[in-house]
Amino acid sequence: MPISTQEAAEALTDIALVQHRASILRGYERGAPHFVLWGLIWMVGYSLTDITPTMAGPGWLVLDVIGIAGSYFLGRAAAANVPVASKNYGRRFSAVGVTLFAFILATYFIMKPNSAPQFGAFPALLMAAIYTLVGIWRGVRWAVSGVALGVFTVAGFALFKEHFMLWMAAAGGGALLLTGLWLRRA
Repeated sequence: MPISTQEAAEALTDIALVQHRASILRGYERGAPHFVLWGLIWMVGYSLTDITPTMAGPGWLVLDVIGIAGSYFLGRAAAANVPVASKNYGRRFSAVGVTLFAFILATYFIMKPNSAPQFGAFPALLMAAIYTLVGIWRGVRWAVSGVALGVFTVAGFALFKEHFMLWMAAAGGGALLLTGLWLRRA
């Protein structure tokens, strides 16, 4: 029994919706370990910055190198079972990390923040904006994470300047870590 044009159109629409949802879920699955990794890095880095401010620069440099390398290996692992077109995921994710790191350093060089909270808030706000923008296109959980991170950063900057770094270790790093766990459950 042949199907009608209407039934065929409905079936194609259903297939497209399933493909879209599967794509979002794959993005969540791929992003989750990166959120966990960077949440832990933020917890250590912001805590280190509060406890020993003189070690903040070298400490963050080491942590960023660990994070970028970790992101590379997480990306390679995620790409192991995907089509050839996605095999460069680890390199792309690491390249994004290096680009963001260079952008933040260049911005600090040009804008010259005056205080530790300004230094600490800028990368968090940048990542909040990126996660929100990604979420607009790739899934609401990314956007929720970005908005939460932005709100936590601004609230901490306004309310807890003296202990802003510890606030960011707990609220910012915690938000990333919880987002990673949330994405894994999608």
